[in-house]
Amino acid sequence: MSVKTYRRGVILICAALCGALTASLNIWSIFQKPLMEAYGFSPQSVSFAYTIVIAMIGLSGPIGGWLQRKAPAHIIMTIAGIGFGLGWFLTGFASTIPVLYVSFGLLVGVCDGICYNLALAIATRWYPDKRGFANGVALAIMAIYPLFSAPAGNMIIENFNVSIAFNIVGVFCIVGFIVLSRFLKMPAADYRPEGWVPPTESDAKHVKNYTSGEMLKTPFFWTLLLFFGTVACTGVMMLSTVSLVGQVQAGMDAAMGALMVGIFAVANGAGRLGLGAISDRLGRFQTMFVAVAVTAVIHLFLFANATSPLVFIVEACLLGICFGGIMAIMPSVCADAYGPGNAGQNYGFMFIGYTMASFIGPVISANALATTGSYSSAFPILGMLCVVGLVLLALAWMFFKKMRAKEEVGA
Repeated sequence: MSVKTYRRGVILICAALCGALTASLNIWSIFQKPLMEAYGFSPQSVSFAYTIVIAMIGLSGPIGGWLQRKAPAHIIMTIAGIGFGLGWFLTGFASTIPVLYVSFGLLVGVCDGICYNLALAIATRWYPDKRGFANGVALAIMAIYPLFSAPAGNMIIENFNVSIAFNIVGVFCIVGFIVLSRFLKMPAADYRPEGWVPPTESDAKHVKNYTSGEMLKTPFFWTLLLFFGTVACTGVMMLSTVSLVGQVQAGMDAAMGALMVGIFAVANGAGRLGLGAISDRLGRFQTMFVAVAVTAVIHLFLFANATSPLVFIVEACLLGICFGGIMAIMPSVCADAYGPGNAGQNYGFMFIGYTMASFIGPVISANALATTGSYSSAFPILGMLCVVGLVLLALAWMFFKKMRAKEEVGA
C-alpha cells in the first residue's frame, strides 16, 4: 500500500491524533470501579493491570523505534493501532484476572508504546526547524483528549455496562488508527523544510545520528534518564490522583474533584504546547530548569497549604503546565543530542525514565495517604526529587556540551 505525502501540518495533526487515541489509557480510572463491581475483582488486582501497561509501554518503546527503520510508518501504526484497539475490545470479555492482564496489560501496553513512540518520532522528523513546537502540538492534543473521552466513556458505562464500554472504545480506536494511519509517512533522513537552513551557530550540522547502542554508552543518556525518572514523579502522581488529592487536600466534593481531572489535562496540554514552543527560542535546558524549579518550590513550600479549592486549582495548574512542558521537551532534547535518524528508538530507551516515575510517584502518594490520611507528607518528598532532578539536569547539560564539542572537533 503506497501512501501519499501530505503537507507536514496534516501529517503532524494525524500523528498527534494517533497519539491521542493511545491516551485512552488515561481514562482507565473511570473503568476501575465498574469492573470491580461486575466481576468481583479486588482493587489491588485491577490496579496491577495498569502497572503492567506502564511497564509494557516502557519496554515496547525501543521495539517501536527499531520497527521504524524496518517498515513504513503507516504500516506500523496501522498494525499496532489495530492491536491496541483489539486489546480494549477483548478486555470487555475479561471476566477473570489472567484475561484482564493479557488483553489490557500486555496487548494494550505493548501496542500503546509502539504507537506513542512512532507518533512523537513522526512529529520530530517533519519539524527539524521547530521540534519543540511540533512535540508540543502533538503532546498537547494527547493531553487534552481525556477531557472529552472521559465523560463519553462514563456515559457509555452508565447507559450500557462496562463490558460494552470496553468494546466500543476498542472499535473506535481500531477505526481511528486505520483512517489516520493513511496520512502518515516519515520524511527522508536529510529532510529540510523548504526555505529553512540551519543557522550557522546552530549545532544541528554537527549532530551525528547515534544508534541506540552508541547512545547507551554516553553518560548524557544515563544522567538524563535519571533526571526524567525523578522529575516526572510529581506529574504521574497528579495524573492518577488529582481528583482525590483535591478532595482530601482542598475539601472538594466528588463533582469538583472530577472536574479537576479536566482542568489538569488542559494545564498539561497548555504546558506541552507553550513550553515546547518556548524551548525552541529560550533553549531546551533553560526551559526545563525553570519548569523543574517551579515544581520544586510548589511541592516544598506551597502545596501542603493549598487547602482552599481556588488556591489548589491555581497551584495544580502550575504543576500541570510544568509537567507538560517537560514531557514536550524531552523528545526534542533526545533528538538534539543523538540526531533525528534513530530518534524513535532512542527516545524509547529514554522513556524508561518515565516508566520508573510511574512506579515511584504513585507509591509515594499511596503510602502517604495510607499512613497519615493525607497527601501532605508526600509533597516534600516529591519536591526533594525535583531538587535532585535539577542537579542531574545541570550534569546532563555539562555532558551535552562535551558531546557537542567532541563532535565539532571530529567534524
